[in-house]
Amino acid sequence: MNVPLVLRRSLLIATLLATVVANPLAQAVEAVTPDLRYQLFVQKLETKQLTLDYPKAIRNLDANDTETQMTGLMTLSATGELAAIPFIVPLLDSQDRYVRVYAGLALEKLVSRHALKRRDDSQPMKIVIKPPGPDDTDLRPLAWVIAKMLRNPEDSGTASYAATMIGYLNLQEFKPELKQLLKSRHPANQNAAKHALEVMESASADPVPSR
Repeated sequence: MNVPLVLRRSLLIATLLATVVANPLAQAVEAVTPDLRYQLFVQKLETKQLTLDYPKAIRNLDANDTETQMTGLMTLSATGELAAIPFIVPLLDSQDRYVRVYAGLALEKLVSRHALKRRDDSQPMKIVIKPPGPDDTDLRPLAWVIAKMLRNPEDSGTASYAATMIGYLNLQEFKPELKQLLKSRHPANQNAAKHALEVMESASADPVPSR
């Protein structure tokens, strides 16, 4: 059986984390290591079920042509399943700019969809996102992924999508990066950063540090 590369990576990470979590020292490391915080988040997702429900979309991510990869990304994003996140994230590092941008778009759509479920309807004139409740999945461990997306702020695709997620997840620690994006030569970056800052300003609760 030919197992997709992204699935092999996820299985390897899960095996490693099973050992790490069993170590009491991991609790201290988790508190200060954003990448480990993200990996622990991924471990809780129902990735196995996603591979059973959408095998073709996941196979498409390993295709050799751009169009097929983009189709796979959009299919997974349209599922609305958070379990699609670890399959999408590796393509943010693609050498193909179009694949990279579509990966950013797919991730942003998933995050926005879930964050907006917590929108405060009592304030219809602006977007106010309530903090995660006990039954909500906390997406703030995605801060590590977002930081990677901002490594090249002039990449108008991934940077603008990162900015949108920062706003909806109320990641206050990224305010300096958002203010820098306001000076970007790309209008998409400027607009996304401005919107994110406005959303965070309207946040109805103090943020919890995530990196």
